[in-house]
Amino acid sequence: MPTLRNIIDGLTVQGNDSENWIELVRDLSEPILQQPSDIQFSKRWAEDKDILTIAALEGFVKEIDFMAQALEEGDICLLLEHGDKICAFAWVTFRDYRLDLWHTLHLLPGYAYLVYIFVRPEFQRKGVGYYLLCSIMGHLKEMGCEYLISGMFASWKISIGLHRKAGFRINKKFIKRRFLRFLPYPPKKVTIDS
Repeated sequence: MPTLRNIIDGLTVQGNDSENWIELVRDLSEPILQQPSDIQFSKRWAEDKDILTIAALEGFVKEIDFMAQALEEGDICLLLEHGDKICAFAWVTFRDYRLDLWHTLHLLPGYAYLVYIFVRPEFQRKGVGYYLLCSIMGHLKEMGCEYLISGMFASWKISIGLHRKAGFRINKKFIKRRFLRFLPYPPKKVTIDS
């Protein structure tokens, strides 16, 4: 006789790749193969004065007050500048991070989470994202971090390729589901053995 869980699971519909989430992890004890960029950048850490620009670049996904508080609480954001213009940034947290209604990523000591990586369109496809990702990984390694976790939608093929090139491996998949086609239901979590 089927259990109630089996009956409910049978009434759910799985999302497509634009809704499904993957979690990747990078062991920072492994070599970080950074290549120099063809474009001359200056690197610096974001300050409060940069938050409005960063928020605008990411499309105001997070509120400005939330971002300012996150920096005060220890998040870091590495900026790449060309001239006086922010061309790319990588935002990292060391605290637990709520990914959605059903899942909060709990970070153990020695772990960091790459909240956001952004490269302006005119600098994309030129190795800037790889340079930035390797730069932030190198800094985290110097800080004593052991692992960097990143997450994205399964449909973000370019970002997945960037992370895989930088040594990340897929750790988990979260398959979105809806009960009776429209009610949100906890995602199915699949751990990938490597």
